[in-house]
Amino acid sequence: MTEYLVDPRDFTAEALAKIAPACGEGCAPGGVSLVSGAEIYRHRPDLANKWLWRCQCGAYCGTHPNLSAVGTPAGAATRRARELAHAAFDPLWRRRAEISGLKPSTARGRGYKWLAQQLGMTAKECHIGMMDEATAKLVVGICQDARKSKKETAGA
Repeated sequence: MTEYLVDPRDFTAEALAKIAPACGEGCAPGGVSLVSGAEIYRHRPDLANKWLWRCQCGAYCGTHPNLSAVGTPAGAATRRARELAHAAFDPLWRRRAEISGLKPSTARGRGYKWLAQQLGMTAKECHIGMMDEATAKLVVGICQDARKSKKETAGA
């Protein structure tokens, strides 16, 4: 059974304000509200019943089943940079899980710990879904460099 952060029948502004994420685009607090997937994904009826957090600036992010945010609301450029960061980073930790026999969750956690060190932040701060556009772009370069150095090491 899903444990909600707020009673899903209590979509009052006060209740939702307690769990609303800050906008990842740097907007003033208080501009983020819960909306249905139908408002964001008009062309995707399969997402109509999903909940999303949307800022008044248009930035948005998904929700977990308990209505907590999946990352921070982001505009189109930031969402694209995050997608590219995941495309660069996820194969690294997945390959590590495959090679070492680690559980995917363990390999992913270790991968984020490594990535946090590369970015000079704590592991708790290091989640692609919370990164701004510039940081997500750094992730792509870091992961490309890591792949390149592994290839060079393997070829030596």
